[in-house]
Amino acid sequence: MLLIKDASYVIVSADQVLRNTDVLIDGSRIFQVGQNLPEAGCETVIDARGKLLSPGFVNAHTHLYQNMLKGMGDSLRLKEWCEQVTFPFSNVIHRYERQLGDETLGYAYGLLGAVEMLRGGVTAFINMDNNMTTQLEAWEDVGIRGALAIQSVNRWVPKELMIPDGKRLEKLEETISAWHGRGLQDVYIAPSTPFTCTPEFMKKLQALARKYGVKIQTHVSETEWEIQQSLEETGMTPLRYLESIGFLDDPIIAVHCVHLTSEEMELCRRRKVTVCYNPKSNAKLGSGIAPIAELREMGVDLCIATDGAASNDLLNIFEDMRLGAMLQKLRYNDPARFGEKEVFRMVTEGGAKAMGLDAGRIEAGKLADLILIDCASAFIAPVHDPISTLVYCGKCADTVIINGRIVMEGGVIQTVPEAEKVREAVRLGEKRFAETAGSPLASEF
Repeated sequence: MLLIKDASYVIVSADQVLRNTDVLIDGSRIFQVGQNLPEAGCETVIDARGKLLSPGFVNAHTHLYQNMLKGMGDSLRLKEWCEQVTFPFSNVIHRYERQLGDETLGYAYGLLGAVEMLRGGVTAFINMDNNMTTQLEAWEDVGIRGALAIQSVNRWVPKELMIPDGKRLEKLEETISAWHGRGLQDVYIAPSTPFTCTPEFMKKLQALARKYGVKIQTHVSETEWEIQQSLEETGMTPLRYLESIGFLDDPIIAVHCVHLTSEEMELCRRRKVTVCYNPKSNAKLGSGIAPIAELREMGVDLCIATDGAASNDLLNIFEDMRLGAMLQKLRYNDPARFGEKEVFRMVTEGGAKAMGLDAGRIEAGKLADLILIDCASAFIAPVHDPISTLVYCGKCADTVIINGRIVMEGGVIQTVPEAEKVREAVRLGEKRFAETAGSPLASEF
């Protein structure tokens, strides 16, 4: 058993904070929360005096291959950014994977992203990415919960990135069978966007998700260009179009939702669509500010995410909480409309619910996915309101516990040799990136 002893603050949930409290963990779950819990029988005791204990964070959407593309394309909008920044590198990744059977880069960027998120207090995440299972191996080595949302398209993207529908569905099925529910890892279905998939292909992906009982994530209404494209092609806005083809008959995680009509917001509520907020990515690409406060008031399920490193440029979800709350205040010209409790609930309970995890609160019976933050840090001290301080001042975690296992302690990752692995990942990433100069998709920006 593992005992976290005398934490100065224990954030049970967005609505409850305890002082000077212990948390006892038995196996993968929280066994007891209280004061003066006995140390007898505990293999490990963590002295948490001067620390803030919180549920672990969930980063509900990212693209980890973009960890090799940080600091690029600062002045581009989404369509041009895809064409000039992400497509050339994706082409190199796909060439190694499909033509050469080499998936080592997947392990490299999978591990690099997992380590960065772990340091930012993330205990679980959804990565929309290529169908490379080496990523899942990397996450299992690190000891973090991951869901590989396998990104699927059959139109709009360059021909170099295309795979025949039948072959793509066959590979999806193989990966789900081999990895879904293995260790801490899951596999999701992820049609990239409504405009990158034919309606027939969307329905085939939906049928596959139903067959295996896996979750679905897709980008929806990220840009004004996307709205106009959908209206011209289908006569409907994107979410209304998904409703018309029956794609909302099953719960989905809709990423971005920056430009929703009132009708579409009501669709989110009625059809149990979970909306994933990506404030920093939407800000960098000039896409807009999603109507999160309104969706919350309507009772729509919400979570929050960093998106990929190329459009953020960090996977530090503390920053997305801080900016995400501030942007809602700005959108509605009302500092009281949306605040620290709302965004904290999104990154804990909201994210856990989106991923189907019995986590997000510090209560007996919940999964032991927890983080400790040092209250003596110059960024944090002094602590007046623990949740507000965490959301607006937090930068990193001190200790991370996932599934009852100490994965990082005192800022030191316990599961992999971090410095060595990061060096290896960066070296390989730089080598592969150099090859984009010869890609048929490469262009200047």
